[in-house]
Amino acid sequence: MRLSSAGPAATLAALCAAAVAACGEAPPPADTESAAVTAAPADARPDTGRVYERALVFLGSEPDSVFVVPWLLDVRTGGPTTERRARGWLLRGDVWDPFLEARWETPTLRAPWRPLPHGALRLQVGDGGGLEGLSFVEDTRRLDLSLGPARAEWTGRRGETFRFLDGSLTLAERSLPGLVLDLNRAVEIQEGAPGDWMVLASGDSLHAVVHTPLREAEDRPEVWRGWVRVDFRDVPTADLTLDWAAVRAFEAARRDVPVGWTLRSADGTVEGRLEARSFHLVAGEDAGPLLPVDGFFDVEGTLVFEGAEYAVRGLLRHTQGD
Repeated sequence: MRLSSAGPAATLAALCAAAVAACGEAPPPADTESAAVTAAPADARPDTGRVYERALVFLGSEPDSVFVVPWLLDVRTGGPTTERRARGWLLRGDVWDPFLEARWETPTLRAPWRPLPHGALRLQVGDGGGLEGLSFVEDTRRLDLSLGPARAEWTGRRGETFRFLDGSLTLAERSLPGLVLDLNRAVEIQEGAPGDWMVLASGDSLHAVVHTPLREAEDRPEVWRGWVRVDFRDVPTADLTLDWAAVRAFEAARRDVPVGWTLRSADGTVEGRLEARSFHLVAGEDAGPLLPVDGFFDVEGTLVFEGAEYAVRGLLRHTQGD
């Protein structure tokens, strides 16, 4: 079940099909480098029982519309095979279009965290094996995310990495420049599920990312950590609290979900207030009365950093339950 703050979406198919039809072109075949990644040899390895999370979030804007495109590439090890899931959403204005949903299994690989192509998901891989872009190609629909040079990179206490990159999104032969967050995290399954994360931007003046490595139990506060890039400085921030300032009922999961937040660091360096512009939530399945929640919030508000106030816009990844 899904909850979205907008009405029925104008689908990605409608956006892309018209442009392809006008040009009379069929989508090109999968790139050879992606195929080479698919054929990488399997290698038996100990059962680590880990969840690897890779997220690439494009943030771009134009005078008449705003595009946010998150891609999630999740990997779970610990069984006889490696479980993989790829998802993608297109947010244009306040309309969410989930264009990619794929689940599959692979043999145990030497590097299970490495993304692999599957079905409509294509990868562009450089000579050194680094990811240079993603594509969604299905019938007459195509969406391409190209990754450019890195602006900044931060590594957290548990080895998680966050990079801000220049990037571009090509949709219906229209190329849009923007900012890309490349997030990599991993947790032991026995530790619990990965926690929430959020990326914020104020033009080229300020970029920020905050996350909680693990989703804590409901009776324990979550520990948030983050990083702010401002004036060409990279400033780690610890001991952050992200509190719910407003909620609404999500009846599909029989839970409340946040629609407003306050953010503050223990030393007062960072303060902020955010509210949801739009959201896309999915209720999962469970035997209990409360169902899991999985989704995104498109957020905006103000962030005060070292006494200076910035108008920010961004994306919050939110989950509840198993």
